[in-house]
Amino acid sequence: MVRRIPRGEAPLRSLSCIHDLARRAKRRIPAFAWGYLDGGSGEEGGLRRNRERLDSVLLKPRFCTGVRPDCSAELFGRRYAQPFGIAPVGMGGLLWPGADLALAAEAKRHDLPMVASTVSTTALEDIAQAAGGNAWFQLYASRKPEINRDLLERAWAAGIRVMAVTVDVPMAGDRRRDVRNRFVLPFRPGPRFAWEVLTHPAWALATARHGSPGFPNLARYSGEVDGQTLTAFISSQIKDDLGWDDIRHFRQLWPGKMLIKGILAPEDAALALDAGADGIWVSNHGGRQQDSAPAAIDALAAIRAEIGPGPVVVMDSGIRSGEDMARARVMGADFVFSGRSFYYGAAAGGQAGAARAVELLASDLRRTLTQLGCPSWGALDGRWRWDGRDSPDNRG
Repeated sequence: MVRRIPRGEAPLRSLSCIHDLARRAKRRIPAFAWGYLDGGSGEEGGLRRNRERLDSVLLKPRFCTGVRPDCSAELFGRRYAQPFGIAPVGMGGLLWPGADLALAAEAKRHDLPMVASTVSTTALEDIAQAAGGNAWFQLYASRKPEINRDLLERAWAAGIRVMAVTVDVPMAGDRRRDVRNRFVLPFRPGPRFAWEVLTHPAWALATARHGSPGFPNLARYSGEVDGQTLTAFISSQIKDDLGWDDIRHFRQLWPGKMLIKGILAPEDAALALDAGADGIWVSNHGGRQQDSAPAAIDALAAIRAEIGPGPVVVMDSGIRSGEDMARARVMGADFVFSGRSFYYGAAAGGQAGAARAVELLASDLRRTLTQLGCPSWGALDGRWRWDGRDSPDNRG
């Protein structure tokens, strides 16, 4: 039996970029889910700034080089098939039921790292199993030391060997879309909620099969988690007075590689390394925490200049294409991550949409390196950045 494509709905293979997946996702999921996925903090200036500043980085193509680029990348002694990974996203099951496991399966299939969030809607053990040896873990530090210790022990027991401590959420961001959409978990039935469910039947049926999303990683520690809004949960559970002594303590607890995620200030990058971090994760939380924060791409350049070429530096916030990855690379990133790109894909088409997101980014990166005449991700550096000095206007 031939499955018919709904009228007006193009097949996933006809979607040519991450923005196409985002547009499809917006149509398929309720407004409260879309607002949570796509929104930023405050007036969303930080969200726009990420895009604008990435677009301002121009790349210099070199021709007649005869290259067939190698897109693989080494990180912490392991070579991945691509230089990008799936960033931690809380509440993935809200965006599309089963999204976390769908993306974990793609991480395994395409040999990418996937980072399980403390506030994922899928247990970290299940994500680790689905991702094979490709799972990482992201820690939101709890106010209770015993919870932090247990989470890290669980991650290690699940086979996870890379952990990132998020430091840029001392409290919830000013998520105005969530407020306007009355986003609350567990779902609270009402006329507006009923309308959103009725007008998004595929999401509603999938949610009915999977159940209302919750916080399985934290359920054993607090029976009240499922009864709170996300904002109330973060405010009540996340450690809001995190300090560098805490980072040193996590260093003692965690035998694997440790990154500090959410760094924007060059001074903080140096302090993180002094506290025992194996790498710096440059991020402004996708524009979701502080509206006035600098774009991650600008912070990346400043941080690399501060700490030099040796330490591992990865970046997220705004990555939507292979060209964005190349832009991050020439500004100093060893590896890049994206959260929204992959969850746009999952929301646009479940498992097939998740696969399409990976395929689009991988093919666009190969196209970009080929167009630049660059033989590999490892070879890509500042020589491929167009800084204007070659312009006729700057030749005197």
